[in-house]
Amino acid sequence: MPAGDGACVLWTSVVILHLRKPITVRSAKQAFDLLSARWPVSDGRAYIAALEACEGVNDGHVSDESARESFLLALEEAEIPYSTDIER
Repeated sequence: MPAGDGACVLWTSVVILHLRKPITVRSAKQAFDLLSARWPVSDGRAYIAALEACEGVNDGHVSDESARESFLLALEEAEIPYSTDIER
C-alpha cells in the first residue's frame, strides 16, 4: 500500500518505553498517538520534530525510519528510558 492511504506500516525494530508499565511502540501512528496524548514535554524541539515526522508518515512526506529516529530523539529529550528490539 502506498504511504498516505491510512495504512499503518510497522517498524522492523520496536521501541519499548520503560515506564511503570512497559509500552511497546510498533509504528509511526502509535508514536504519534503517544506523543499527542501522553507526552510529558510539550515544548521541546525533539518533541515537535517527532510529532511532525510521525504525522508526515501518514501524509507520505516522511519515511517510517526518519519518524522512528525522531521519536527516539524525543524520548531522549524527555528523559524517558527505552530500548529497541527487532520484533520476532
